Amino acid sequence: MRNLVPPSLYIASLVLLLIGERMFGPGYSARLPLALAAGGAMTAALAARGMRWRAASGETRRVLARLLPSYLGGFLAFGLYAFCAEGSPLSEGFSDEALVLSKITFFGLLLLSTLPLLLMETSLLSMYGARRLETRRLFESGQAGLSLALASALVISLNYLANHHDSRYDLRTLKDLQPSAATSEMVRNLSKPITISLFFPPANEVEEMIAPYFEELAAVSKQLKLEQLDKAANPKQARELRVRKNGTVVLSDGENHESISLGTDSSRARSKLKKLDGDLQGKLNKVTRSQRIAYFTVGHGERSTAPKDKDPGGLKSLKEGLKTLNYKVKNLGVKQGLSEQIPEDATLVFVVGPKGPMIESEQDALIRYVRDGGALFLLLDPEVDKDPELDPLLQTLGLQYDSGVLAHETKHVTRDRAISDRSFLATNRFTTHASTSNLAKGGPRIFTLFDESGSLNKLEKAETDAEVTFTVRSAAGTWADLDGNLSYDKAAETKGSFNLAASVQLPAPEDGEGVGGRAVVTADADALADLILSVSMGNRQWLADSLRWLEDEVKLSAQVAELEDVALVHTRDEDKAWFYGTSLGLPLLILSWGLALRARRRRSAS
Repeated sequence: MRNLVPPSLYIASLVLLLIGERMFGPGYSARLPLALAAGGAMTAALAARGMRWRAASGETRRVLARLLPSYLGGFLAFGLYAFCAEGSPLSEGFSDEALVLSKITFFGLLLLSTLPLLLMETSLLSMYGARRLETRRLFESGQAGLSLALASALVISLNYLANHHDSRYDLRTLKDLQPSAATSEMVRNLSKPITISLFFPPANEVEEMIAPYFEELAAVSKQLKLEQLDKAANPKQARELRVRKNGTVVLSDGENHESISLGTDSSRARSKLKKLDGDLQGKLNKVTRSQRIAYFTVGHGERSTAPKDKDPGGLKSLKEGLKTLNYKVKNLGVKQGLSEQIPEDATLVFVVGPKGPMIESEQDALIRYVRDGGALFLLLDPEVDKDPELDPLLQTLGLQYDSGVLAHETKHVTRDRAISDRSFLATNRFTTHASTSNLAKGGPRIFTLFDESGSLNKLEKAETDAEVTFTVRSAAGTWADLDGNLSYDKAAETKGSFNLAASVQLPAPEDGEGVGGRAVVTADADALADLILSVSMGNRQWLADSLRWLEDEVKLSAQVAELEDVALVHTRDEDKAWFYGTSLGLPLLILSWGLALRARRRRSAS
């Protein structure tokens, strides 16, 4: 039993460190005691094995001398952890490069120490009671552990490089190509005849793959007609529809033609077929809907629709999505009339995260626009250079904005595994409203994400009879972080559920001409940024529902298509479930299975 103490203490130190980092992490009060306990267990393991080595002699001393470097390596790794752990006072004043290097060294040293140690200690345990130590077997176990550690380090390095280069190879087949609910709903609501022409040569494999997809769509509505043509055999139709070669799908209403090029080679067409459903939605919108104009205000530090490379806060994805819905995107600044009157061709105006003040005349133009029946999408940002001074506009909408950044201890996305993750909120609390109709139907697994969000409240004495509906709320247990440390202060901060987004219906003008305007307002400018739209199905659905409501086309709305693989997003609660399941649940299941088999063998033997 005395020889089991050092490896038991070593393993206990790793378990305590894992629990402290994975279960709690930076900012939690339990993290430091667990880290100290882990360090104490590691120190005790090294001391116990060292004392045993000093008291030994001969072959035993030689064997234990092989074990000591592994214990020492683990001890040094824990010293590096104390230096490079987030929030450690020892790391103050050091550069980010030094901290990253320290973290890499910590993981590498711990891996190279732990695997050889565990294999050698297991080998040594099997020799207890033997007449002599099998030194060679123990040394070979250590070498095997070291080889396994080096191989693991290589795999981790390759994974790191692959992740940063972000190269993907898709080996999936396309046996289940089917129209999404969104596409079927669009076809079901067609108001005029549409013809889809498939131009492919006879017995083409690509056409065989897509024909069932289009046949299923044609069965949804009598307004959709499907025809299969060959360019060589139907040159007249090909000229009318401007088809240059086979492998083309054409949508036509008789006057407007939109085409999708797939090609005739099945191996090359696979990547395009994965996006077929989304491409078809975009082409249907262009054929069936007149072009809309979406203006984005500029000149006040707003988010850009043409961001620089790898700018997670850019609006490039939003711009592409609007183009798919047949919007033309334009900038709206002082030169384009923002300080005088919103252009008459504006279908929708976006104000996304202004970081500087808007002058009074600009706000007056926006107020007149929305009061006269315009559609406004307003996204506010708590992190600003100067107060945008949007109170007049917000008062017209019957809203009040609080720029205190919201945080939650568990209902947040695990991004950096740091305390900063607490402000990256995830919520599935949606109000039943036309602007969240399909979002609310998504069930508890559909989350919307808000990164460093403020909050909204209804203005008690509004200038207008605005009908305000708060459509998205944070999870219970959220608080507004007043001191910026993202740790809950019971004395100064209050936990609750906060309003993250609102839909506002304004009354019709007093002169009786036209209808009242509509606005969707959110307390986070990142809600439609590139990073969040790329990973959150919920935010994409919220955008789609909101646009349909703003244009009063709710009857045409449907759930957005899940076109391609997206990154999995887990809240911290879900991470805990995965941690328990993989770290405790699965090993216990395997252990129970093994014990059951052993008991069964004993009963059979008896």
